[in-house]
Amino acid sequence: MRDHLKTWIRKYFLHAGIFSFFVNVFGLTFPIYMLAIYDRVLQSFSIPTLLTISLGALLAVVVMGILDVLRSRILVLAGVEIQNSLSDTVLTGMIRNLSRLDAPPYKEGLRDLQLLRNYLGGSAIFFIFDSPWMPIYLFVVYLIHPYLAVLALAGAGVSLLLGYFQAKFTSQRLEMSRALEDNMNQYLHLLFFNAETIAAMNLFPGILKQWDAKNSAQIRLLDQSSSALGLFASATRTFRTLVPILVYGLGAYLVIRSEVAVGGIIAASIITRQFLAPVDSMVATWKQTVEARAAYKRLGRLLEDSASESVQTRLPTPQGRVSVQQVGLRIGSREILKGVSFQMDPGEVVAVIGPSGAGKSTLCRVLLGIYPATSGKVTLDGADINQWDRDLLGPHVGYLPQDVQLFNGTVAENIARLGPVDSEKVIETARLAGIHDMVLSLPSGYDTDVGERGNRLSGGQKQRIGLARAFYGIPKFVVLDEPNSNLDDQGERALLEAVKSLKEKGSSVLLVSHRPSILSVADKVLVLKDGQTAMFGPTKEVLAHLMGQPQVAPAARPQAGTPG
Repeated sequence: MRDHLKTWIRKYFLHAGIFSFFVNVFGLTFPIYMLAIYDRVLQSFSIPTLLTISLGALLAVVVMGILDVLRSRILVLAGVEIQNSLSDTVLTGMIRNLSRLDAPPYKEGLRDLQLLRNYLGGSAIFFIFDSPWMPIYLFVVYLIHPYLAVLALAGAGVSLLLGYFQAKFTSQRLEMSRALEDNMNQYLHLLFFNAETIAAMNLFPGILKQWDAKNSAQIRLLDQSSSALGLFASATRTFRTLVPILVYGLGAYLVIRSEVAVGGIIAASIITRQFLAPVDSMVATWKQTVEARAAYKRLGRLLEDSASESVQTRLPTPQGRVSVQQVGLRIGSREILKGVSFQMDPGEVVAVIGPSGAGKSTLCRVLLGIYPATSGKVTLDGADINQWDRDLLGPHVGYLPQDVQLFNGTVAENIARLGPVDSEKVIETARLAGIHDMVLSLPSGYDTDVGERGNRLSGGQKQRIGLARAFYGIPKFVVLDEPNSNLDDQGERALLEAVKSLKEKGSSVLLVSHRPSILSVADKVLVLKDGQTAMFGPTKEVLAHLMGQPQVAPAARPQAGTPG
């Protein structure tokens, strides 16, 4: 996928480069015209000559303008095509990246894509196409007089030096300011998400204190960066004004010495400006160029990761046989899971219990391949969970996390996992999850808009709709993390019946719960303690052992056929 990005950019750059060639050729029209006026027309006083060269200059300028518009349009189209072609891939890669522990968080993919598009479609990129013409412009000035070429070259050197110091003094501060801005945006999102808690307990004094500290730090950095930028901008503007004066002054001196014609002064001044224009543009847009280059590299890495995930052999439809073999997970210096082992067969329900912080929710994520195990492995039907193509595996997996979030749209759209709504299938799933009557009681039934993150529904309603979403399509492997935390007695009974139905249909179900009532539907129980398998076996035997009747050996003595 990264190669496609390079190919697109090279293709458009080639076309833009061809147009830039002719734009720069015709860009010499004005200095040549002025040279002809002073050295020919004003010497011969020929009206026909004046009309001929004026008409030629007019035609050349019109053609140059058309070519410049076409060049800009090509680069705009490049940015638009890149964004249209890659936005879906980038968004998918961002979401997958944020769910992984083995990769640095990358939340700016779409912003990087937009930044790259804007850079390609803006004027900042033109210096790349105009820079190759600088030696030609310098050579033309040299032909007028070597001293003028030396002055132009010195001007370019000073401009580059100013640009270097500007980048050195401001880039780090601007980068820190951007990081602070991202942190503030995340903080704002946290505040809005917890607005009710803040208002109910009047947390405003503490919130405002934290906000003022973050805001003051950003303002301080911006002030330092703006002061430095203002200083260098003033120096650059002053120097730009000074160079033409020096060119005219030196040119006049050379005219007095009869080394240059009067028209040469005008031509040399104009060409010197064209020679310095790419340097000035590069200095003025250096920050944009650096940001675009960094965005391109980040997108390249993201696209490489996405490509490596997408090139996977298509495996047959899973049956739901799950094997967990000595799975461990370490985050930094903290070991969350330590050698967890158990097995689930199709049509089997395994309940996971244990104290808070035992690693139950983390185990759910490892089983689904969201977190990659640092040791051991999880297999589904004998294949490592990470070998499965996510696009093909997704419909056969159901997942209900602890913190259930719905998406903007209707109840039916959320149950159907935001795919095409098959009304018969949606209603069948709602009946399976025991929420059909609850949905019908909503203002618009299945067409009820759930609002932002489902905020128009109660916690219990969101959880039950999330449960139906997990059951949609009768997946072969279902993971339910605290599925009854917000359910009343009626909702819990419906949950138990739904799990029994999934079991009858051959699905393997893993349940995490603190409520003992959920164990009635489980075939086996896994007890986690400090990230380790404390016990695993048939439900009755594990419960008997927990109640002080040691009728079953703990995890050290697994049953035959189960890697306990």
